[in-house]
Amino acid sequence: MHPIVTVFWRIWLVALLSLSLASCGWIEAWWNGNSSSSEEESSLSDDNESSNGSGGELSFMVAKSLPTLPWFFAEKEGLFAAYGEENGVSISFKESDYESVINKFISREVDAIVATNIDVISKIATRDINTDVILITGYSAGNEAILVPSNSNADIRNKKIALPEFSVNHYLLDRYLLRNQIDLDQVTIENTKDTALQDAVGKEGIFGVVASNPLVSQLVRSGGAKTLFSSREINNEINYLLVIRREVLKNNPEFGKALLAIWFSTMERLQGNKRSATLDVLAAMKNVDQAEFEQRFSMINLIELPSRGLSSIRDRTMRKTMRHIRLFMKNHNKSPDGDISTLISYPGRTPAVLHFNAEPLQEFVAPTQGTQAK
Repeated sequence: MHPIVTVFWRIWLVALLSLSLASCGWIEAWWNGNSSSSEEESSLSDDNESSNGSGGELSFMVAKSLPTLPWFFAEKEGLFAAYGEENGVSISFKESDYESVINKFISREVDAIVATNIDVISKIATRDINTDVILITGYSAGNEAILVPSNSNADIRNKKIALPEFSVNHYLLDRYLLRNQIDLDQVTIENTKDTALQDAVGKEGIFGVVASNPLVSQLVRSGGAKTLFSSREINNEINYLLVIRREVLKNNPEFGKALLAIWFSTMERLQGNKRSATLDVLAAMKNVDQAEFEQRFSMINLIELPSRGLSSIRDRTMRKTMRHIRLFMKNHNKSPDGDISTLISYPGRTPAVLHFNAEPLQEFVAPTQGTQAK
């Protein structure tokens, strides 16, 4: 073969080999890139599924207390299973202590909880967790109270009061001090968990406690304590909210519908000729007789009718309460930039971090034609 031709073929073969290797590298890069992309997409999909509750079991958690006891009755009667099935969702009912309930909601371990408006705002909304309030289940009407020794002059200036800091109990104390023109620094707070308040009673150096039932009723009935101030004197300011993570509610509207159905079905049992038998069951849950339980239960103003629930969540007087909560948080440096108004939105407005969402309840009260057909 002519030398020139031989050189030409060698150059051509080298070029062809280089192109083949480059192609393999490109194919490998393309494959790896697509595999990585697919893995990332799968991972994101898994994250979204776990965070929005779609396609799996949805969780509802509450602490056992007087305002939440109807939920425990509902679980005992099988209403979570019944209304979950009716609405095509699987609901896991869970119980924990109150502090854990809030913490597990914050850490995305549960999808829905019941907590006081004070705690939902100060502990959840301030963490920028998009949350919808779909129902105010009730209002405190004496369930929380400031208790002092029955033989004291009730002057709490320069005294130590036991309570959980920055809680609804703390809010109640602040409202009392404000009404009586007592400076906040004239009272010393002994930070005490709810579960330890009973042990704080009578403890050396502790003058009083801010507690809720059943401790309030127990201490007053024993004669060792008297009520200095209670939530009855700040009507409708302390309320109990049914809240759901916004992305969970968006992806699972039937979850909200089921929880509303469970609540109002339970409330039906507390009316008419079913009331006495239902109170018996509730009283047994707290190991007291019906008379004592009914006395405690009178300190909770429950929302028993869907129509009243709808008017409550739309009530404009709620904004007045928010001013008090805003002051409470500002006094204790618990609000971002000193204001919480930007964190909260009301029905008919663009949702803020915490949104009072009347749509699920409106749909529950008056289903649209499409929903009825379904």
